[in-house]
Order: sequence, then structure tokens, then C-alpha cells
Amino acid sequence: MWSVFTVIAYFVLALLIPIGWALGRVWRRTRVSRQVTCPALSAPTLVTLDPWYAVRMHARGDNELRVADCGRWPERRDCNRECLTQIGTPA
Repeated sequence: MWSVFTVIAYFVLALLIPIGWALGRVWRRTRVSRQVTCPALSAPTLVTLDPWYAVRMHARGDNELRVADCGRWPERRDCNRECLTQIGTPA
């Protein structure tokens, strides 16, 4: 009986390790702040992305990003976030 559980455990690990590796890469790439040019002001600013949102979207097959913090906030919190096109895809 233990041999059946061992085979199942190895099968689950064989699936989870590549998935975890891919999602971990997305998380590491999106957790650092980036300097972008604010399209509304044409001035440089620091943008921090939401890494957990990027991981969830990547797991769904999307490359959507979300801004967690911006150097121009709170006065420009309602911007269109056009600066995300400068960052590219997380994968």
C-alpha cells in the first residue's frame, strides 16, 4: 500500500516542481521596483508591482500586471496606468 502512496507522491511532485518554478520566476521578476516614465507628466517615477497578482494572472495564462505603489501617488492615484506598457510581460 505504501508503494502506491509513494508513486502518487512522486507524480504530484513531478507536477508541482515545474509549476512552482515557473510561478516563482514570475514572482521574483515582479517584486522589484522599476523606474518608468509617467506618461501623464513625462517625468521618471518608481513603480512597484503586485507580485502575487502577477503570479495569479500567470497561472491563469494572462500576462496582466497591477501597480501596487507609485511615486506619483496619492495625488495621481486615478491615472490610467499606461506606464505598465513600458514594463512588459513578467514571464
